[in-house]
Amino acid sequence: MLDALEGTPLWVYGAFLLVCYYGLSARKTSRESQRSLIITPVVLVVWSLLSLSYADRVELTVGSWVTGMLLGGLVAFALFPRRGLTLDEEGKHLIVPGTWKVLGISLLFFAVKYFIGYQAAVHPEFSATLGMLALAGAASGFTVGLFCGRTGVFYLAWHALRDVHESKRTI
Repeated sequence: MLDALEGTPLWVYGAFLLVCYYGLSARKTSRESQRSLIITPVVLVVWSLLSLSYADRVELTVGSWVTGMLLGGLVAFALFPRRGLTLDEEGKHLIVPGTWKVLGISLLFFAVKYFIGYQAAVHPEFSATLGMLALAGAASGFTVGLFCGRTGVFYLAWHALRDVHESKRTI
């Protein structure tokens, strides 16, 4: 185990600290704009797709990624209920209660990416196998699906709350 950590590039430790910071900051109540809700999923989708190893098996990798993303999105609707979400006084920002779930998901995403990167560095011949390509695609897609699904839950709640807020102003 220590050998794996000793051979880890420095930027990975920086990425780990960033993931921890993001996850820990999500445990506090936050005010989210529409833009801030969309940034994280977009960044994760791009990062996830660019970091996959396709190894001449694009259909398998992308197919397992899409399947994982769909499953992750469905799980997110169960993990992140709309309960507790409110609008600020002006109706422009969504007030999101803090949760430890984001830290868990972020660490899961990091651990999967670390494992896949480690396997590719130590056993490059193994990283191009069907099983590893499917695992990498599905795990990465699942994690991204969790964040996209979370954004979907929040976005739907935002519209419902905004409609209620606007109807109160017109009465």
